[in-house]
Amino acid sequence: MNTLAHRRLLLSPGCRLLRTRGCLTVAARDEEISLTTADPDAFERALLALDGQAAACANEQAGVPAAVLEPVLATLLEADLLLDLDRASEAPDPEAMAGALRASARFWARPIFEQPFWEDLLAGRLSRAQVLGWGTEFYHFVDAANRYMPLGVAHCRQAHALHGALSRQYVEEMRHAAIFLDGLVECGLERAALTAAPPLPQTLALINQLAELAYEGELAYTASFAIMQPGLTPPSETDLDRFYERLTEQYPYAASLFRAFRRHAALDHDLRHEDTLFYRLCRDSGGLEPRQCRRAEAVMQTVAESFILFFEGIRDAYPGDAFAPRRPLHLEGLA
Repeated sequence: MNTLAHRRLLLSPGCRLLRTRGCLTVAARDEEISLTTADPDAFERALLALDGQAAACANEQAGVPAAVLEPVLATLLEADLLLDLDRASEAPDPEAMAGALRASARFWARPIFEQPFWEDLLAGRLSRAQVLGWGTEFYHFVDAANRYMPLGVAHCRQAHALHGALSRQYVEEMRHAAIFLDGLVECGLERAALTAAPPLPQTLALINQLAELAYEGELAYTASFAIMQPGLTPPSETDLDRFYERLTEQYPYAASLFRAFRRHAALDHDLRHEDTLFYRLCRDSGGLEPRQCRRAEAVMQTVAESFILFFEGIRDAYPGDAFAPRRPLHLEGLA
């Protein structure tokens, strides 16, 4: 079996490398790993040089012995701060492949939750428009399940055993948008204005991407859900209550919206949506071919990037305090 020195590795884009005397700290939003070393500069060069190439090449470029760097790489892999790009395609059996793809999903999903949006939200720094804009854009996203989920069912061409499960998943999700719409209306917004409002371009791009993946077939379609339910440790009921209570204290005008988010989180938990159909596809098919693994991981990466743009769009498009739903543009008669 190859050692880590011969693996193609990628450092999480959300990592920050902080050098101090005798130490290099790899910092992410909710985790820090401190590496004691006499040469933190060399360790930093080695990690930055990975960038999808074999660790041995990075070692050589940075001048760090493989035996010294390998325990560091193992620690970062375990923390999902490093991704082994070939682990899934070279997995010896379907269960190991599913585990490798779960690691890929956690790796690519992590930067979504490291966006400045979340830090500003928890610190109480978002404007009224950004909070209600978040609720409005999320309503559009959830409502779009009625667009891309039927396509996912219709274009399941190979794994016919998944048809029933895909159909049930759609039926479970098809009315969830009403939860957010009701919450926004209870915040004082007009129902008709919300339903007529066009989503932001970033939201629409995410929705269109999910529709295109549904057209492609069950592999790409179900892989997109691996990012929406990436297998991160789910919060407990108590943690969820505390989270939304904290938001309600900071943004009392949006209390009804936060109750909607809390209700939706409870529904997802009860429906076990964290157990995605993608991993069932991996196991039941007897394992994916290497090209299918690569395609699934590419889907995960691009869907994660679209979610990052989704949250960036909310911060940029709703900067002020006053909020009103976007108005549709009618071009009839302008020819």
